[in-house]
Amino acid sequence: MTVQKKNILVIEDSEQYMDMICSKLSNITDINVYKAKDSAQAYKYALEENISVFIVDIILDTNALGDVSGIKFVERIRTIPEYKFTPIIITSSLEDPKLHSYSYLHCYRYFEKSYDINELMDTVKEVLEFETPKEESKIIYYKRDGILFSLQTKDIVYVENRNRYIEYHCTDGVHKAPYASCKSIIQELGDNNFAQCNKHVVVNMNYILSIDSVNRYIKLINNYGELEIGPRLKKEFMSRLKNE
Repeated sequence: MTVQKKNILVIEDSEQYMDMICSKLSNITDINVYKAKDSAQAYKYALEENISVFIVDIILDTNALGDVSGIKFVERIRTIPEYKFTPIIITSSLEDPKLHSYSYLHCYRYFEKSYDINELMDTVKEVLEFETPKEESKIIYYKRDGILFSLQTKDIVYVENRNRYIEYHCTDGVHKAPYASCKSIIQELGDNNFAQCNKHVVVNMNYILSIDSVNRYIKLINNYGELEIGPRLKKEFMSRLKNE
């Protein structure tokens, strides 16, 4: 019987801690370990792999004053349905981020540096013992040239409305479908993670890396490009993001 390996993503900018964690993880059987030094790398792995456990350092850029990009990564991960309940272990040299981690981000455990690496490994083994519930991605269907196609909403990065057709820009490429208005597209998707950012585009907010509200553009993760925020939709779009 083939054992399905579980994936652990370690997000840590310190080479010392990264090496120490990964060295200990190598003693655990039936796991794959992925390493990320910043949020961008972490998002890529999270979207491409089915991660079973996250080990996240709060400070990922020691050169940035007041950096808490690890917390921001976790906040974003929690908006992705399939990671709503995934165990997240927080590590940090900050004095006491535990309240925020436990109360709002639902993290499994917090370790303050310098922590006992063996205790951390015991916690990893503990969370690997149980399966966390996953929310299934919705599947949408469309016809083109008499053929029925299907797409999972979690794989849709954004949808662009053109004059005669629409384009689903997905993780595996672009899929053309019959024309529909942006309002109809959002209704069809039936997913709160999608929002209209300009006259012709509906974006999956799970794929947003950063937003420049002054210059009105969205930068997407994993080099999926940039999108304009329409001047008439800016206020509504930014308000929607704050409420997520």
